[in-house]
Amino acid sequence: MSRSDIAVFLDRDGTIIEDRGDLSRVEDVVFFSDTFESLRRLNAKFRLFLITNQSGVSKGTITMHDVQRVNKHVVNVLQDEGIAVDDVFVCPHDKSDECKCRKPSPYYLEVAAERYGIDLKRSYVLGDHPHDVETAIAAGGCGVYLLTGHGIRHIAELGDGDRIVAACLSDAADMILDETGRAGELTNTEQAAHLLRRGGIVAFPTETVYGLAANALDPCAVAKVFAAKQRPHFDPLIVHLPDIAWLDRLARDIPDTAVRLVDTCWPGPLTIVVPRSELIPDIVTSGLDTVALRMPDHPLAKELLDKCGVPLAAPSANRFGCISPTCAQHVQDSLGNDIDMILDGGKCRVGIESTIVAFEDSGLPVILRPGGISPEMLEEACGCRPRMIPHLLSKDDYPQAPGMLERHYSPATPLLLIENGADVPAPPPDGRRCALLLADKQKTTVPHGFSAVEILSPDGNLTESAQRLFALLRKLDADNYDLLYAELVPDNGLGVAINDRLKRAAGQKIAF
Repeated sequence: MSRSDIAVFLDRDGTIIEDRGDLSRVEDVVFFSDTFESLRRLNAKFRLFLITNQSGVSKGTITMHDVQRVNKHVVNVLQDEGIAVDDVFVCPHDKSDECKCRKPSPYYLEVAAERYGIDLKRSYVLGDHPHDVETAIAAGGCGVYLLTGHGIRHIAELGDGDRIVAACLSDAADMILDETGRAGELTNTEQAAHLLRRGGIVAFPTETVYGLAANALDPCAVAKVFAAKQRPHFDPLIVHLPDIAWLDRLARDIPDTAVRLVDTCWPGPLTIVVPRSELIPDIVTSGLDTVALRMPDHPLAKELLDKCGVPLAAPSANRFGCISPTCAQHVQDSLGNDIDMILDGGKCRVGIESTIVAFEDSGLPVILRPGGISPEMLEEACGCRPRMIPHLLSKDDYPQAPGMLERHYSPATPLLLIENGADVPAPPPDGRRCALLLADKQKTTVPHGFSAVEILSPDGNLTESAQRLFALLRKLDADNYDLLYAELVPDNGLGVAINDRLKRAAGQKIAF
């Protein structure tokens, strides 16, 4: 691909320099810390142009001479850093002037295309305002929306379309160079990453269950996850991190106890709930001041996150409140064509969702949802016994984290629970077809009348039980029985999480 015919069009204020209002003095120009390194990398492959709206000229707060002086200074500094800017385009008009050159009009992109032979369909526009993205789309290119400058303030105005949302210029450069540096056909993981960067939603495997992912920095994309799952917007999502460096970017005031847990349990089935940074959109946290974060421990999930270069907001890839998916076929059965892609990574190793831990002001860990990391493992990792949240939420309560509602993970078939070790009751004599899910093979006798009997783990292995739980519930639910019975497992280790899922699936009804 020739450098001569592809370009990156850069907004100025809020994109490569700090937005300090109408600049008239070069002394007020402050470059972002990642500007030079990012533009050097881009300039090795792309021609660079500046396109800036300067409505202060029309309003009389600055002059065109001021703008030209500042632009010349910016270009000269970049040149000293080994970065060549081919041209600078300025619209001096106010929005009310209805000129032809003000973004989101693609006028200056078309001028550059004619003057320099630029292929706009293979070019990018970078900026911190929705009109930068709209300019790219109008010209047939790709817009990259940055959360620098005024980006966070205006992101709610960002529409859908062929665009990328990136936290900063350096992240944007990584994505652009990755997209344009590939040769040949995309692998499945590369295709999934491309879809996610462009605002799509993709199901992918983790060690716990399959997740339905969107770029966590892109509220439009995240809204598609809620819509596909039919998930209520009061239920927050877990954000999956590409690497540990994102922890400090997405969270603040992280307790020491959380740091110890992360050091011991990441990557793995542990989610921490900590105060969020301003990069996280409200839709991800359901308006809460905290965010749920984790790093998955699945090779395909790690590869996908690495290729995306952005954190992914991902609840389980199924209809809200239903049985979680532990293989790609479960996702297909539940969501079908309502999502952009399913990345098949085989069966999930753990089989139940992550443990979610919040922290009291003292730093004491509190288990909001038991999961793949047992309470005993948490105690060993952080040096103190975590407190289990003592209550379950009804449908009228607002959860602090996913999976806290009283009824969740539920089959369509009514489910009754049996205490571990208790005698199995005979099915009702009214002719209803009933199935039974046992914890292990220790029961020597099972009453007649059950149409099917399944075993979580023949020898009572809780790891195997967790792996098989959702798959067996799905199997029994799909066979259209009238009533399901399930035995709880011993309430220790992973058994705490398994029993939590069974109780929520049954709406907390322990019948026997």
